[in-house]
Amino acid sequence: MPWRMVGTYYSPCSCNVGCPCDLGEMEGDRGWCSGVLVYEIQQGNADGTNLTGTRVVFAGDWPKGFLAGNGTARLYFDQGVNAQQQMALEDILGGKRGGVFEPIASLITNTLPSKKTSIRIQKGQNETRITVGEFGELVVKPLVGAAGEPTRLLNGAAAFRSDIILAKGTGSRWQDPEMRRWESGGHAEIAEFDWSA
Repeated sequence: MPWRMVGTYYSPCSCNVGCPCDLGEMEGDRGWCSGVLVYEIQQGNADGTNLTGTRVVFAGDWPKGFLAGNGTARLYFDQGVNAQQQMALEDILGGKRGGVFEPIASLITNTLPSKKTSIRIQKGQNETRITVGEFGELVVKPLVGAAGEPTRLLNGAAAFRSDIILAKGTGSRWQDPEMRRWESGGHAEIAEFDWSA
């Protein structure tokens, strides 16, 4: 069952700027790790199911660190996602259809039932603000160097992306009653993706 997704993800987390997980450390800088990945899928298809224009949020919490595993996770689907699209995305993001999500799935031991909510993405000149129903307010502001170019991390420790833009996530917060409540210590990232299997 082949699939492909092309788009952008935004990912603030609980860590301070310079998340240890990006560099291969097994423990978050608070002794635990929580974060979200907001997937804005600009083009996509999964075995005939059109995924173009869908939005889905992955929220995860790890008792030690992302790479150490034993995490709890949930998917949040935008209200415009239909049942067929949701089923396909649950399989893909859950690692059941191979590709980049398969190793991520091995880091999750507890998957909570998916939820439907509104996902609003507001892109400004210098930052992106994302509202996920009553669960989260997320801020992603790219870091830039002296020449104005984005600050990038190439070939980081997590295998699902090789080129990310580092960003500030200050102001981000997450509150799902069944997961850890957190506010960002300042780390975030953005990446363009083109994934398939």
